[in-house]
Amino acid sequence: MFFLVLVSIVWAFSFGLIKGQLTGIQPEVVASIRLLLCVLTFLPCLLFLKSFKPNSKLMLLGALQFGVMYLAYIQSYQYLPGYLVAVFTIFTPLYVLLANAVINKYFNVSYLLPVLISILGAGVIVFKSPQQAEFITGFLLLQVANIAFAIGQVSYKYVAKDQPDSENMLWMYVGAALLAGVYTAMSVDLGQVNIDAKQWWALIYLGVISSGLCFYFWNKGSKQVNTPTLAVMNNGYVPLAVIFAIIIFSESADYARLVVGGALIGLSVYIAYFLQKKNN
Repeated sequence: MFFLVLVSIVWAFSFGLIKGQLTGIQPEVVASIRLLLCVLTFLPCLLFLKSFKPNSKLMLLGALQFGVMYLAYIQSYQYLPGYLVAVFTIFTPLYVLLANAVINKYFNVSYLLPVLISILGAGVIVFKSPQQAEFITGFLLLQVANIAFAIGQVSYKYVAKDQPDSENMLWMYVGAALLAGVYTAMSVDLGQVNIDAKQWWALIYLGVISSGLCFYFWNKGSKQVNTPTLAVMNNGYVPLAVIFAIIIFSESADYARLVVGGALIGLSVYIAYFLQKKNN
């Protein structure tokens, strides 16, 4: 649980910290650089590998959880305003629950309660009525991203097994970086890419901290909690992001919605934790 909370705090802070810093850089390029930096961050793990043979299962899982997720997520911004991106990502807890049910061929109805409360809480905080008619494509892209990330974090419990998480994540990042790199090379004129020094610092932060280390801690934490706790924590960053936006970045927000939504998400975490204790 500690790792999931830690990552939620970092992700919440990251939204305001990098806001507007990467304008003008093709989203595919941003995704590729972030994932390449993830690989470089964990490259020293090669020194401790018992075998240099690539782990194909982990590479495929990484290509799905991080590669497909990032490519679909960043493309959604071409069709949606930022607030709708936030709205349409709140369904990830439900996909985590469904992915776990498919993998285990068993659905625990009691897990549905905290997940639905989590989605409701996040929705209370971020939901606004769409201001444009054409948002179906963006919505579908985000659901692809949500599903890819959900399947990845649930599957990691079973694919990773007792192997060191750092080595696992290296191969996952390699798979994700290869997928994103090939897609970027095929779809972007790299000669037109222009990145200034300030943007490089933002990319380094995103690649090393927000992506590299945070995904490592998130997947590590996913193995230590039950399914409903993992699911609801996917929305844990939402109230924190709003709080940081108010306190640190002096942005405005609806305090009533923040309190109600935050309380609902807190309740969902408590119920999920209670279910974990009950089943132990």
